Amino acid sequence: MYGGTALIMILSMIIVTSTKTSVDAFRLLPRRIGKNGGTLALFSSASSPSSAAFQYTQLEDSPMVSSTSTSTSTSMSKDQYRGNRNLQHVLRIAENAALKAGEIMRSTSGKIAISNTKTNTADLVTESDILCQKVINDIIQNEFPGDCFLGEEDVGAGSLASSSALDRALFITKKGEGGDSGNACTVDAIGGIQGEDDKEKLLWIVDPIDGTTNFQAGLPMFCVSIGVVSLGGSDASTDDDPQVVAGVIYNPILNEMVSAVRGRGCYLNGERIKRTNDDDDDNDVNDSDDGITLDKALVNVGFPVYSEGTLRVSSRTVTALSTKVRGVRMIASASQVMSWVAMGKLSAYVSWDLNAWDIAAGMVIVEESGGFISDFDGERATILTRDMIISCNEGNSKHNLSKAILQVLKENDCIEYQ
Repeated sequence: MYGGTALIMILSMIIVTSTKTSVDAFRLLPRRIGKNGGTLALFSSASSPSSAAFQYTQLEDSPMVSSTSTSTSTSMSKDQYRGNRNLQHVLRIAENAALKAGEIMRSTSGKIAISNTKTNTADLVTESDILCQKVINDIIQNEFPGDCFLGEEDVGAGSLASSSALDRALFITKKGEGGDSGNACTVDAIGGIQGEDDKEKLLWIVDPIDGTTNFQAGLPMFCVSIGVVSLGGSDASTDDDPQVVAGVIYNPILNEMVSAVRGRGCYLNGERIKRTNDDDDDNDVNDSDDGITLDKALVNVGFPVYSEGTLRVSSRTVTALSTKVRGVRMIASASQVMSWVAMGKLSAYVSWDLNAWDIAAGMVIVEESGGFISDFDGERATILTRDMIISCNEGNSKHNLSKAILQVLKENDCIEYQ
């Protein structure tokens, strides 16, 4: 039987068919392979949709003016991509990478052992996580060797490691500088720091399997999440805030590919997700000028397993919301939940201590669907925000559902944690 590392190399050769030379991935921290925890079964791509048969998203020319764009706290310039990259092409590569990872996920879900854990026994890693990330990274680096890559499986456990990795990745993407020569984050490790033809470098933030516990148990509530971050253009001297400009979330079991590009709308399997019709009396989203009331909301509450503090505030939130909302769910896959908020299946989502790979793709997807993402101060969230309230398109710019949930959190001591 093959060892874990050898098997990853064999399967990667099967899946990644690009003839271009693979460029070593951008490594923020040493890879954490861990112990071999089971056998990764070979799979047949014939049982799943191929990338050739998939209908890739064709972006519409007309931008969607989301409710976020009309917020009094956000200027229109914040919602426009200011770089010089072809985001249609970027999105296609992201969708292709998601499809390839989805083939692995579909064939191994519920059939693979745990190979390692991170913060505790509830924070799982499988060989599929590692292989999916390698496949995604290879596809991105083959196509865009000048871009940077931040993947969950290359980062150590805990909030500090996650935050530091994001800060480091943003710095390198913006400045094109490594650290000292002995550091893994050198210019050479990124793979061509000058980029291609002086084009803007983008940062790809990836969670190869968001919802690994669900995946390992065979529950169909997991996905691959690929977010693409711009720092405002090719001029590194500017001080623009990092902005997620493209995102893909793909559930291979439900066959839901949710994609978005900043200013170009949100799409489900290539079809644009439209605004809710104001005249639809059967839909709670627009049943009043104030959007969704708390008692008609279906809210997902995060279940952050990293610390007792986050679990305590999560439990208090479930108790506080359960008598005030239509229903509470705890799906335990941030990206999956964000895609369902964008689709209108869920009204809102609240969670604590989220990592960049949990939310990067979901941020542009939710906002381009007309939803709103706030921090616990009620302000618009950024990729650096770790505590969030995500609400669906309410048909206006008031964000009353988000405000109502925030009020419940404050009244029931669900904001602070250690």
